[in-house]
Amino acid sequence: MSKMLLRDFLEELKKISHPGLARDYLKEITRHHRVQGSRGLIEAIKVVKEVVEEYGLETKLIEIPSDTKRGFMETPVSWDVEKAFLELKRGDTIIARYNLEDHPTLVAAHSPPGEGCDVLKYCPDLEKCSGQSVLLEAPAYVAFKELDVDLILLYDSKRHLEAVPYTGLFLTSSEVKKKPVVLNIPASTALRLISDLQRGTEVRVCWSSSSKYVERPHYALLAYEGEAPSILYISHICHPKPGAHDNASGSVANMLSAYTLSHMREIGHMHVWVPEYTGTILLREHLPVKPIGVVNLDMVGSKQWITDSTLNIVMSPLFIEHRIHAHAFLASKIVLDEAASFSGFKLPKYRYSISPYSAGSDHDVTIGWGFDSVMFNEWPSKYYHTDMDEVDAISPLSLTNMAIIASLTGVMASKFYAEGRLMDAFHGYLKSWYSIEAAKYDFDISELGKILENRLKPESMNTLKTPLTMKLIYTLYGRELYMKLREVKGAYSFFTLYGPLAHINGIQDPLKLFQLENLLMWRNEERKLIVDTWNKIREEVLK
Repeated sequence: MSKMLLRDFLEELKKISHPGLARDYLKEITRHHRVQGSRGLIEAIKVVKEVVEEYGLETKLIEIPSDTKRGFMETPVSWDVEKAFLELKRGDTIIARYNLEDHPTLVAAHSPPGEGCDVLKYCPDLEKCSGQSVLLEAPAYVAFKELDVDLILLYDSKRHLEAVPYTGLFLTSSEVKKKPVVLNIPASTALRLISDLQRGTEVRVCWSSSSKYVERPHYALLAYEGEAPSILYISHICHPKPGAHDNASGSVANMLSAYTLSHMREIGHMHVWVPEYTGTILLREHLPVKPIGVVNLDMVGSKQWITDSTLNIVMSPLFIEHRIHAHAFLASKIVLDEAASFSGFKLPKYRYSISPYSAGSDHDVTIGWGFDSVMFNEWPSKYYHTDMDEVDAISPLSLTNMAIIASLTGVMASKFYAEGRLMDAFHGYLKSWYSIEAAKYDFDISELGKILENRLKPESMNTLKTPLTMKLIYTLYGRELYMKLREVKGAYSFFTLYGPLAHINGIQDPLKLFQLENLLMWRNEERKLIVDTWNKIREEVLK
């Protein structure tokens, strides 16, 4: 593909793309309560299936058994919720009322049903809990497993103060209990309640949740055109209503990429919409061909002035040789550098940057399989995992641009666009980028150069069936260690994929490399905690 052909192709992509489609698809998907294993998720997938079949793509609904294990991961039981309410009162004064219709994140995913009224108690931590209806800040799954109470009322001080946070239990059948009901409230409400309770004021709570566990498989959707060598586009479509940024946005960008590539017919392309992780881990045997590369679309196209986000082009671990990152970065520059300096030089109009590997989405699975993978993800996100993650925060034009970037990435990767020159240029850029970033923190990264010169080829790697999970660490080593690791920056990314994948491929001292790659300056006690845990995992889990 020559420069002129690339320019012409981009113009054709822009002609085909319609922000109106982005707006309409976004509204359709966010109508559904898309919790993993729920009827709402199936309905959302049906919406996508109907749309992409109109593009002429072959489709396949992939049945995902509920309550099953693959590698280190498990699919949860299927679950639906119909109605729920919560009322908090101080004497005859109503402090707050919430219902499921207005706050779809009110009920923690996979919470048991139940109802009751009681005097609310505040738990400063899990060790100091008394009463049958308790208010606390803790991981939902840990609180559910460890507290023998009727009601757990959770808040999350790291989410938007006025929003009802999203939490999930993701239970297997062996973990299902009749209680407690787990509900969520905004941090602002929780802080008012804590103030009352600590002064000795009685607060009464009444609740009802009509949820049920059902015997039903989960589903993912595969759409593809023929069996030619293909780029795989993946997006997780799950999350509670409205879930616009996370991840109706990535799902719509995937639909728009399918639309544009089906019209252009330049390359083979596959598209999947999955329950996050639990759909992806069972995907490989259903793909018609092994992908040339993978583009994971997760949380994109927002109005950045609302979400406070930056578009991250998330790379694979540096010890793996990759091609698609360079194409993704070049495609982003071509599409997003629309502003201009005083003299007319093209500058970014939309915030974006390359990013070291970070775990937390479906690219973790495909990287572990040795697929050349990149993720587009906007972070941070102001209303992340709350009921305020609304359509109004998404820009149809930005979503359309993301679809163009994703499509262009796939076309350039498939056609080996400027392959030698582009790879050399991106490699040099990566070294310079790290040098500048390290200079900000006076960080010595001289050893990174050796890694960049001696990387693993994806096709010859030892692979993982699935990443590990932090739930596994909690189960094996207990709450105290789990809670400490949650507070260490980078621990999740290291333990779930980076460390295990490096270990099975013979990478020396992956901990040191991970710190360099992410410019992490752990305190001595943090590093000791990571080292001790890593030694346990190597000897007991990865043996």
